Amino acid sequence: MTTDLTEAQRRRAARRRHLQQRQTLIFGILITAMVAVALVAAAMWGGVIPSPFARPFSSPEPTDAEAPAVPCPPADALPAPFPEINANVYNATDQSGLAARTARGLAQYGVVIAQESNYGGSFEGVADIVAGPRGLQAAYTVAAIIPGSTVSLDGRDDATVDVILGGAFSEVPAPEAAGFDPDEPLAPPPGCSPVTVPDDDVVEEAPAAG
Repeated sequence: MTTDLTEAQRRRAARRRHLQQRQTLIFGILITAMVAVALVAAAMWGGVIPSPFARPFSSPEPTDAEAPAVPCPPADALPAPFPEINANVYNATDQSGLAARTARGLAQYGVVIAQESNYGGSFEGVADIVAGPRGLQAAYTVAAIIPGSTVSLDGRDDATVDVILGGAFSEVPAPEAAGFDPDEPLAPPPGCSPVTVPDDDVVEEAPAAG
């Protein structure tokens, strides 16, 4: 009886040792793997070895089709008479009262102000003068008295222009300080795209009588 009990205890002790050895081996492998991963990650973080997952940030090269085309003013056009220009003035900055102040500055030249309001977006430049094909002469006339402004084209059908004031805008120069020459043709910016202005005088031919 004693011999059987001792043998059973010896077997249990052997199983415990075997289990402890296996657990020690497993935990040792896991700890070694974690240390290895940590060392590799630290080396990648420090740039010692390249990461297989790292890809340089890049953006597609801009193409001519993606870049917004700058419209040309009508060929050989003189500045539009200021009283014939109808403009909306929009404030795209956080400066309070900028649209009203600019509208007063444009009105000194005779520009007719249709409305003045805050703009629903932001613009970092000086001013963007937006017009349809019929309003490009007026847009470039307004741009001539706001140094640093740009002209953009949209699809409107009338000759009104939108003056969008950006973060770099300061003020409209006084007429006596603008150096504006109404007899000098509007200069097209480099690389601008010609725009076809709709002809209002085209009359459809009546069908021939049969």
